Amino acid sequence: MKQIELSPQISRSKDTFSPLLMGYIAMTLVLLIWSGFALTMRAIHSSPLATADVALIRFAVPFILLLPFLPSRFQQIKNARWSDIMLILLGGLPFFFLAAYGASKVPTAYVGNFLVGTQPFFVPTLLYLVYRQTLTKTQGAALSLILIGIMVMTFGDNQTLSNTMKDGLLFLIAASMVWAVYTIGLKRATLDPIAVALILSAISLVITIAMMIFGFVDSHLEQATLQNSFAFILVQGVGVGVLATTGYTYAIRQLGAARAAVMGSLSPVLTALLAFPIFGESLSMPIIVGISLTTIGVLLSTRTKPAAHKENN
Repeated sequence: MKQIELSPQISRSKDTFSPLLMGYIAMTLVLLIWSGFALTMRAIHSSPLATADVALIRFAVPFILLLPFLPSRFQQIKNARWSDIMLILLGGLPFFFLAAYGASKVPTAYVGNFLVGTQPFFVPTLLYLVYRQTLTKTQGAALSLILIGIMVMTFGDNQTLSNTMKDGLLFLIAASMVWAVYTIGLKRATLDPIAVALILSAISLVITIAMMIFGFVDSHLEQATLQNSFAFILVQGVGVGVLATTGYTYAIRQLGAARAAVMGSLSPVLTALLAFPIFGESLSMPIIVGISLTTIGVLLSTRTKPAAHKENN
């Protein structure tokens, strides 16, 4: 059957529900959840719960919800390469703790922009090193705009750039780099989204419990109530643990790692807008200009056709 190449702009033909469109729909849902993730990560430091307690919720909820799917995915998981599993696990505890520490030091708008907005730089670099994928001039210009936006946001108001904030931004960049490696792990692995979520939640949950038992991390579980845990259960457990993990994996399959990561960079806009009514954080001019430039770069990137690269594992 003749294959029709679809442009990034969705066609309104009979292919309305094509895999490409479904990939974009999945990434839109992921964007909303990622914004909620940034907000809840920022909220940890004002919560009676410790970071490890929220990590426990983050991985326990999806493990419980997805446990019925384990028998049908067991053989698939068993046949997975250990190297791929290790890359996938980076998206669990390493990313979570790096992001949580960074989020406790900076305003929410920076959390969204640095966790997600920097990924278009790291993912294409890794794709070049692994798959020899190159960037077009248009894509290079778009990513340059994203970089300028980040620089404006960071250095536009030097009075707010304290040592504590610098520390937090470095941890957020490290978390973004770890997430980029996780993205490549998804690309390499021959696992479906549910299998990925099962591996990530099960192993991360076991490690989290072990760290809590042996006292490697602080825990305030005795202070946990449904009221102060509900937002974390809904966003971190159900949203990030199940919907975002499976949705992002599906989007990677349909859109490709680079395009999914670039599209994901739109979430800082929503995060910054929600931070004002939720936390009362105002948007300074450097933040507005920085996020605007980042958004323009992202939108330009999504309108360009990614360079060809090998898809074989």
